[in-house]
Amino acid sequence: MTDPYLLLSRPMREFVYKNKWPSLTKIQKASIKEFYESEDNLILIAPTASGKTEAAFLPAIAKANDFDKGLRILYISPLIALINDQFKRVFDLCDEIGVSVTSWHGEANQTRKEKLLENPSGICLITPESLEAIFVNKSFEARNLFKGIDYIIVDEIHSFLTGNRGCQLRSLLKRILAYTDKNPRFIGLSATAGDLNYDICKGFFKNNRETKLIVDSSKNELEATISYNEENNISDKSIEQILSFASDGSMLAFPNSRKLVEELAVKLKRKVREEKLRTQIFSHHSSVSKNKRKEIEDFAKNSKGENFIICATSTLELGIDIGSVHSICQYGPTFSVLSLAQRLGRSGRKTGKSILHQIATNPWDLVQSLATIILFKEGRLDKINPIEKAYDVFAHQILSTLLENNGLSIEDYEILDKKLDFGIDHEEFIELTEHMVEKGYIERLENEYIGGLECEKLLKMGSFYNQFISKDNFHVFNEKGKIGEIEKSIDLKKGDGIYLGGLIWEVQSISLRAKKITVTKAEEGKAPDFGSSNQEDISDELRRKMEEIVGEREKYSFNEKINGVIDSLNISPDNEGFYLINDKDGQGLRTFRGTRLNRTISLMLNIRSSLSTYKLIDSSSTIRGKNIRKTLNEIKKNPVGVSEIQTYLESNPKLVGAYLLGNKYMDLVSEKLKIKYIMKNLLDLEGAYDYLKIEG
Repeated sequence: MTDPYLLLSRPMREFVYKNKWPSLTKIQKASIKEFYESEDNLILIAPTASGKTEAAFLPAIAKANDFDKGLRILYISPLIALINDQFKRVFDLCDEIGVSVTSWHGEANQTRKEKLLENPSGICLITPESLEAIFVNKSFEARNLFKGIDYIIVDEIHSFLTGNRGCQLRSLLKRILAYTDKNPRFIGLSATAGDLNYDICKGFFKNNRETKLIVDSSKNELEATISYNEENNISDKSIEQILSFASDGSMLAFPNSRKLVEELAVKLKRKVREEKLRTQIFSHHSSVSKNKRKEIEDFAKNSKGENFIICATSTLELGIDIGSVHSICQYGPTFSVLSLAQRLGRSGRKTGKSILHQIATNPWDLVQSLATIILFKEGRLDKINPIEKAYDVFAHQILSTLLENNGLSIEDYEILDKKLDFGIDHEEFIELTEHMVEKGYIERLENEYIGGLECEKLLKMGSFYNQFISKDNFHVFNEKGKIGEIEKSIDLKKGDGIYLGGLIWEVQSISLRAKKITVTKAEEGKAPDFGSSNQEDISDELRRKMEEIVGEREKYSFNEKINGVIDSLNISPDNEGFYLINDKDGQGLRTFRGTRLNRTISLMLNIRSSLSTYKLIDSSSTIRGKNIRKTLNEIKKNPVGVSEIQTYLESNPKLVGAYLLGNKYMDLVSEKLKIKYIMKNLLDLEGAYDYLKIEG
């Protein structure tokens, strides 16, 4: 068999040789071989630090031609910080062979972007949002920019498999094909797709090529400690434990909110000062300024053995290069096994051993943490549920396409449902169109459709290109510059103390007009709420493992303290298999099922009882409310069907609004289609019937 190294072009072989690589990695060898043996799309799935970037770029650069005559490789990343990281790696590959590399995002050099538009060449690294902006604002130049593309590389593809941003990117990848002379080959990269999601991965690219997965399933050995500290606030005990764990080396500490990140960082810093330790403490999340986050990332990358703890949210979950850390501390459970796997990829890159220190603070957090770790060890990552019929993103892409083409003829407009390929029926497309015309987002002229006045307002808001809901934030400054941002809704006044960036600040002034807060160092304060995002949906598989841990005590045994906590949760199911509870908090049904199913059963209970008083406490997979056994029996006798749920939602617009809070462009969608979206994506009627033993 031909050595994959020998398949590479001479400049790429020289790069590998000059940089003294001991050998190509497993994923690099397999990728190069497949690049040369087929013309299929590829998705490369391999552990963090296995060289996936080079596995894609080495053969792509080797096979692409005439880099000086056009843009040949487009790399798409979910994060600007990741683009900045990858820029250096790709630049090093290309420097000696004279291939230009351009970063294109909101913070990138404008002159270099304009130069690329004028004379497309080499490789471009871009975010989905910047790609959207090119379609809307630079569609004339886009033809020349994209026409010569050979390869499109999508990094961290697992982060695009679900959610509105993923729907947007799938549409953008479809739209870019209208500008390319050739049919570019797509390459996806991921560390944590999970085998249950391989089919979803293979269906992501729609360019009339087969998609082949190349998987390196090797993973680090996991060494895990599990601590249980029952507490509502981060205790001294937890702080002491974390510092003790970190004495062995650098650490990433992941609480589950920005508020907890700040609280943890401040308390760790206090303890470090008291104990005169040399451990450096940082706070890293989306409300900390970009410059501060970059400083932290650079410090970690170049720390050379210095002890540090970075307290972070998911901002450090994706593949930003901060080097390897010794251990991961998870304060509270992750919401998915996929998320845990992604975080553990940060640890043990050199040693082959990932170290996890899990701290749980209440009984259900403990069980969820244990279930997540056990599933990870078993190699069972959560199944992703892609969004079906994303009416809101489809509506946004309709507006974007109208802006891209400066309007469309009626004939061209009326085939957009097929062209954009969202799986939406033509009748639904017509309904969506009528709604947007009525609301002024689209205007129909005699022979064409164009963007309406409301569409122009969306553009003026400055965030049309993304699917993120913009917050009305105050910018927080001290005498040295910007520290970060705090939501305008947070009640602050002069003299208040706040935590931000892992430090304590006193508010000196608040300018409502400039949306600016000035601060100075302080001794006392508290962490703001930062308008924390809602808890993510928990998978059915994770909840079933929790049921197993609680119910099958002979199968799972831990230390005496943890066993006692789990034993206290164990109740026997009734003769129909339902876990009915009646405690100090009232009556309830504990389902041990995923969030979507719990949401559905809670809705059914409220519909059938006519009281709307049943409440879902999803953290413990429990639905609370009076006479729950009686109402369950009524549902079993008289099942709640689709039409009844639709009617209930139609008469409860506030509930519909609450369900769709995270969907930025749902105002573009009619009420009827909003309810259809909820039925498809937020509820699990089939699962609920199965759980309740109702024949559907």
